[in-house]
Amino acid sequence: MQKLKGLGRSYQTILNLTLLLLFIFQFYNCDKDPSSDTEKLISYLAKPSLAMYGDSIVASWPVQEQLSDFNAVKFAFPGIDTTEIHSSVQNDKNRYNACLYEGGINDFLGNYSPTQSQVDATVDRQIQSIQVLLTRCEHVVALNLWNIQFPWPTLAVAMITTEMKERITFVPRIDTELLIQDDMLSDGNHPNKNGYYVLSKAVKERLQPFFPILYLNE
Repeated sequence: MQKLKGLGRSYQTILNLTLLLLFIFQFYNCDKDPSSDTEKLISYLAKPSLAMYGDSIVASWPVQEQLSDFNAVKFAFPGIDTTEIHSSVQNDKNRYNACLYEGGINDFLGNYSPTQSQVDATVDRQIQSIQVLLTRCEHVVALNLWNIQFPWPTLAVAMITTEMKERITFVPRIDTELLIQDDMLSDGNHPNKNGYYVLSKAVKERLQPFFPILYLNE
């Protein structure tokens, strides 16, 4: 009974905040069409939240253009490895409707002869981060790594991808090596606009069954 009361209070609090936002938003720009502003706010509040964790791949992702069906926030920086990505995941205490995890290439920059134990450690950190995300995200999607070109660490990436397919089976995983072609890469590693379009489409297709409100415009 106490739990039900608590849920009721939480729902009422959210409802009250939403109504307050609608009221404030309506009078904030009184010289504009109020119905238009209200529609924009309702549209914003109706979008599911999407938190994205990773390295430069996520940092450069044009989410406002290609993932506009979500209220997306990125926790990603160029050059960081899976240890630093894990710290970002741990430090963010917010809850989200969906989360996306990407990372692993930067663990092996300049390392063209990776050992299996090094690859195991990278995938271990990926799994640890995803397990944390499962405690605060309603749905989690993992990206594996696509085929990259030298001088990027091609062997390490191939080994990581193989192991991710074997071990990361407890959340939906997008097998990007089946999607990203050489002409979709700007420097042998980072996607160009077409590459990101393919990734964005794959992410939306994975998440759409959970969020029927999404339009998922092409």
